[in-house]
Amino acid sequence: MGRYSKTMKSSLVYTILAVVGTAPMFWGLGISVEDDSMAPTIETGDRIWGWPTEAVLPGDIVMINDPLDPNIPIIRRVLAVAGQSIAIDERMIRVGNRRLRTTAMGDAADYVVTKETLWAKKPAIGHSWLTRFPKDSSSRWSADPVSVPEGHVFLMADDRDHAMDSRWWGPVPVELVRRTIRFRWGASHEWRKKWEWMVGTQPIRD
Repeated sequence: MGRYSKTMKSSLVYTILAVVGTAPMFWGLGISVEDDSMAPTIETGDRIWGWPTEAVLPGDIVMINDPLDPNIPIIRRVLAVAGQSIAIDERMIRVGNRRLRTTAMGDAADYVVTKETLWAKKPAIGHSWLTRFPKDSSSRWSADPVSVPEGHVFLMADDRDHAMDSRWWGPVPVELVRRTIRFRWGASHEWRKKWEWMVGTQPIRD
């Protein structure tokens, strides 16, 4: 009979056919990214998938309608949620009493790439992502701490100097969140794989 029974072989064939059959449908549900506001995590030409969620967490990437032009969907990262405060001093970000951990990754063309990591309650591990800043940037953004009110989130772009976010808009109502991005597919490079499953981190309340 060989290594596998006829029943097992049939099940395997049906599973493969099911995956192959649904792959085009899954691909069609994805959204093609058209700008680099979330680079280097999500770049132009990447494909992303997301769906509505009951709650969003720090570290999540969400799709909203641009507060300055509701006809344009954009994606941004949640840095703080209701009940948290966030302070920005140049390239240092503090959520509550905890400074985001940063790791210098290196240079990419005209940018400096950094990895940021959220703190999490043990045994959980905080979510990490990549950000970038122009090498020759003369801008240094500083702002007083902002307390995120109930029903709102504070959003930031991963391409920090070339995109608008809650540093201009202020906290954004959660009701404007259309979906939470969970999966990315795109070209790999030194600091990212071809695909990535994306999740946030439970907030620490100070």
